[in-house]
Amino acid sequence: MQNEAPQAPQMYAADPRLAPNAVSVTPSAVPVAAPITVEDASPAEGAAERGDRPVPLPPPPLRPCRPDFRDGCYRVTFRPAQASLPHLVGTLRVDRKAPAAGPDGVIVSGDLYRQPPSLVPDQGSGDGPAGPGGATLTGGGESVAAAASRPGAPSPLLPRIPVFPRDRYHSYLKATRLVVPLFGLPGRPCQVTLDMDEFDYTQPPAGSFKGSFPSSPSRSLRLVLTRVPGSPLPLPGLGGPRFEGRVFEGDVLRGTVTLTWVSSFLRRAVLEIDTLRGAVGPQPVPAASGSGTEFFDTVYATAGWDLAIDRVEAQVDIPVPVGVNPTACWSAANLHALMSGVRRSSTDLDAEWRTHLVVVPAALGCSRGVMYDQIGVPREGSASFSDDGYPSSDSSNFGLAENQRQRDFPRAYLRSATHEVTHAFNQIHQESETAADNSIMTTTPSVADVLGGPATGAPGVFPDQINLGFNPTVRNHLAHMPDPVVRPGGWPFASWFPAGAPQASDRNLFRSDELDFEVWAEAGRVPLGAPVTVSWRLTNTSQGELVVPTDLRMEALFATMSCLDESGEERPVRPFVITCESAKLAPLAPGESLNAEYRVFWSSDGFPLERPGRHTLTVTVAWSAGGVPVGVTGSCEVWVDRPTTDAENRDAALVMHPEVGKWVVLGGGAYHLPEAVDRLRTLDATGSPSVAGASDTGRSRVADAFAELSLMPSPTDVKNGGNGNGNGEADGR
Repeated sequence: MQNEAPQAPQMYAADPRLAPNAVSVTPSAVPVAAPITVEDASPAEGAAERGDRPVPLPPPPLRPCRPDFRDGCYRVTFRPAQASLPHLVGTLRVDRKAPAAGPDGVIVSGDLYRQPPSLVPDQGSGDGPAGPGGATLTGGGESVAAAASRPGAPSPLLPRIPVFPRDRYHSYLKATRLVVPLFGLPGRPCQVTLDMDEFDYTQPPAGSFKGSFPSSPSRSLRLVLTRVPGSPLPLPGLGGPRFEGRVFEGDVLRGTVTLTWVSSFLRRAVLEIDTLRGAVGPQPVPAASGSGTEFFDTVYATAGWDLAIDRVEAQVDIPVPVGVNPTACWSAANLHALMSGVRRSSTDLDAEWRTHLVVVPAALGCSRGVMYDQIGVPREGSASFSDDGYPSSDSSNFGLAENQRQRDFPRAYLRSATHEVTHAFNQIHQESETAADNSIMTTTPSVADVLGGPATGAPGVFPDQINLGFNPTVRNHLAHMPDPVVRPGGWPFASWFPAGAPQASDRNLFRSDELDFEVWAEAGRVPLGAPVTVSWRLTNTSQGELVVPTDLRMEALFATMSCLDESGEERPVRPFVITCESAKLAPLAPGESLNAEYRVFWSSDGFPLERPGRHTLTVTVAWSAGGVPVGVTGSCEVWVDRPTTDAENRDAALVMHPEVGKWVVLGGGAYHLPEAVDRLRTLDATGSPSVAGASDTGRSRVADAFAELSLMPSPTDVKNGGNGNGNGEADGR
């Protein structure tokens, strides 16, 4: 039996101050593994009965079974019995430390990827597939020689969690039964039995990032596994158990499988922290336990992640962009330009899970942080603002941090920055998913209110008693959601969370005499290619206060929108800038109202108004009221005209491009998007403004719409131009 491998930090227990009912109140739109009980299939000692008196028989000569089906990540290789089917490789996660699993349970999940036969790992190895000429490859298809030559890279000869290309993703595995015998009969192998539901994945269409899973399993499989000797490693004590076995679908043999334990962690990723000149990045803080320190890596260890802080590629003292005042509120366009510029150009998201955090100064009242749904692809990076902080307008429970900067309160600052990074791994606010608690994915004002509220069950002092950990729901999502959903460059932000009108089983809706919700469009009829602003208003029509979200903007994540066209296709409309300045749940007095609006044009799911005809835009504001999913919903209609002139047809084609889409959702001024600038300048040069009743002048209603919304680029502006002091997109996390 091989020596035990080094273990991940034992920090998985949920903080006792977290809400005890921290389970998702809204079902996920993707399969997620759930807790199961580990069963023991040891042969019984046996007994015979004579009358009503049991007569003991000698027990069979049992021997102890030590299969060592331990926690952590296993490299998986599946070889189908049918030669024409592709080999599959991937990972399997065995997780007994999950708080949601309880003391005797386990959560097991996995992800499979198609692999060309020439790159399938050799049955006797387990360290990596063989490449051309026998060169060993890492999980992402890179040779050991290349991997070992990268500055600061760990030795590729050591076991590590593999990473596979996104476009080869095949299916998700969700365990439904695990049998690990404690005893067995002499001469017979001690076999581990693992039942799993497999969900086949449909890759996203061209130009999209979101694929789909079926609502029910594609098939149910049984893995019958026997432990075999593992392959030797260059250093003693770093090996792990290895299993081989057969895969059955019912009684039909579907192939063979090899599982090789590679890490006590479940997943791995890299965080790069880049800091603008004049800013101060988050720093390690003393651990709440009184021993050691806490930082991004220890926080993510509580979720079973091996998060490496890349200090080699990290950029410090980044020059301030020309024309930007770094200590004022940043415009969405200028910050997006900065994040696009500092992103490591050699990043390969098919070979590593990498996200980057950009730190800028800003000022109090602008923002604490922000996450963009796309830089080049979804969820590549986020930003944190060191000189913003804790204005009293957000909460009366900030204590000594009230009206002070984040950089001066390291524990609260680290919590806020970790919140942004976790958004980049596709996790949402707990005020919507479970309930406000003292955990990473609750917004900063809500954490302060939870700590300061006498009836929360989690009293404490902000910021000293901040818990740097995830609640059980978020931890389970990070550990066991399918790879495409959580990995950077995968699904768009929150696309696993229901959008648009909720089903009756998902949300409890208010009556109109309790909360009135109005939704309307600024124009009921628009030309194809024109943006349209949709507004909504929430009014308390009851006789008493009702607790509702304080920020109804799409960017604050309480509001979602969908667009249904005449063909019956429903498409979500997702915010590009994920912001939440001071958002939390608070009482709304009788007769008082809250308003918000969103400019509908483009999102990471494409152009919602890309077809002529009638479109129904549905807005839902949803939250959790004491663990009960509640909300309001409303709709309006917009008619999209077919192009009636050559100019309208030409201009619609000009603007319906993703780069122009980003320009619009960033509020204009995004001069780092050259394709958008070129197209809009062409649009602006197509003729004189049209006049009602006049013949076609060469200029269209599309061009007029962009001009009226002040979305045309200025001929005098250049890349990164402007003073950067527009209405900065803000996040109160």
